Amino acid sequence: MRKGIEAMRKNRKKKSGNVILLLLALFCVGIGIWLAASENAPIRSNKLDERTAQAAASPQTEETGYTPKENHVVEPKVTDTPAPVSLKWRKKTTKLKVGKTYQFKVSIKNGNAEKIHWSVSNKKIATISAKGVLKGKKKGTVTVRAKYQKASVSCRVKIAETKRKKIIGIDPGHQQTGNAALEPMGPGSSTRKAKVAGGTSGTSTRIPEYQLTMTVAKSLKKELETRGYGVVMTRTKNNVNISNKERAEKINKSGADICVRLHADGGGSSARGASGLYPSSQNPYVGSLSSKSYKLSQSILKKYCAATGIKNRGSVKRDDLTGTNWSKVPVIVLEMGFMTNSAEDQYMASKKGQKAMVQGIADGIDAYYK
Repeated sequence: MRKGIEAMRKNRKKKSGNVILLLLALFCVGIGIWLAASENAPIRSNKLDERTAQAAASPQTEETGYTPKENHVVEPKVTDTPAPVSLKWRKKTTKLKVGKTYQFKVSIKNGNAEKIHWSVSNKKIATISAKGVLKGKKKGTVTVRAKYQKASVSCRVKIAETKRKKIIGIDPGHQQTGNAALEPMGPGSSTRKAKVAGGTSGTSTRIPEYQLTMTVAKSLKKELETRGYGVVMTRTKNNVNISNKERAEKINKSGADICVRLHADGGGSSARGASGLYPSSQNPYVGSLSSKSYKLSQSILKKYCAATGIKNRGSVKRDDLTGTNWSKVPVIVLEMGFMTNSAEDQYMASKKGQKAMVQGIADGIDAYYK
């Protein structure tokens, strides 16, 4: 019996131990579950916080489309302010001649130079191209303006008349063959004279007057052109048939300012010197040209005789010369020397003499315009 009781006790102890072991196991499992729950709880909380933050930042809720004012954040707008544009003259002028052009230039900061707009205040006085080239049209003053957006620069320009170069008419006297046909000595004149006389010739050189005057005229033309004059000649070769009246008319139509008719004198073997023939103030055709023609004669004779050493015979009034009486500009006949004088004939035929003759005539024309 005791053995049975002891056996029962042992069994109880065994069961109790098993129960205790089971309870310990359950306790440990519970502790493990609790610990796991403790670790996972913050993660869920963080995810919830993230979702809450996203919802707050969202412009509207998914369900209602309503955006809570207290949670809406308005970002400030950022505006780029452009740098200010400025213009500055790089090349300009305040004077320009009629018919001339000038290129204006400006420097631009913070802009496109190709889009600069050019303008002038009066297009009748001057015009300007899209690239800033100004051209004078007539006398006056204009304002040139360069503009880009709100920036601009301006400049006043005076347009002046271009000083026209003087045009000199040269009539090489005579021609290879004279023309005895008659023509009026002057406009409306009843007096008629031969259209072109034959002229004289060198007593020593045998050079005809028409050849001498042509040679001197061509050299004079070159010299005057180098000095800036324009030159018109009534003839450029010897074999022509142009009357004295026609020569004067040609000079008149050419726009010449004065006319110098080149001739050489004939007479006795001892006669010498140069002279200038001009119309008197009583000339019924060109009396109004007397004063200026006299000035032209005196100016040329003074310089011509100084350059050549030929005697100055002075200015002589002549109202019976057809080529003079049909002129509309100051005119003289320059008798360069006597071809019937052996010394002067040879001098006028020489290169040295002709160079001095041309120099003297050109100097005289210069003096006339001073």
